[in-house]
Amino acid sequence: MAFAEVLVGDGPLSPVEREYLVDHVERRTTQGGGYYLELYRTTAGLLDGLAGARFSSLDLAQRGALITRHRLFSSAVRPEENLGPFPKETREVRTRAVPDLIGGYYASPAGWAVVGYGAFPGKCGDLARYTSPEP
Repeated sequence: MAFAEVLVGDGPLSPVEREYLVDHVERRTTQGGGYYLELYRTTAGLLDGLAGARFSSLDLAQRGALITRHRLFSSAVRPEENLGPFPKETREVRTRAVPDLIGGYYASPAGWAVVGYGAFPGKCGDLARYTSPEP
């Protein structure tokens, strides 16, 4: 969650936002015949290895700096790019885990709220909004 918090926000996630991400990761780790479980284990191992400590023990600014230094926020990997001391793991995290975490967040009600939707799909919103023109 410490990684996702830096990827999707500019500050600590609220308990509700964090819960949506926890639910997403828990759901994913039971899918794919162990693929996602291994992906998230690889992600945690890479982050701890790059940090030289438990990644979650770093404060938000330190986590952000580490993610920026190693370009972990970007799923695009250039062919000539130096992926650092753990190239295989870095490539997998950037191309698989990062898009999955970001997608999981923005598919949640918290993510929909970030882009300006007051009601998550399938939940009833303001009925007057549907029957009159937008201001």
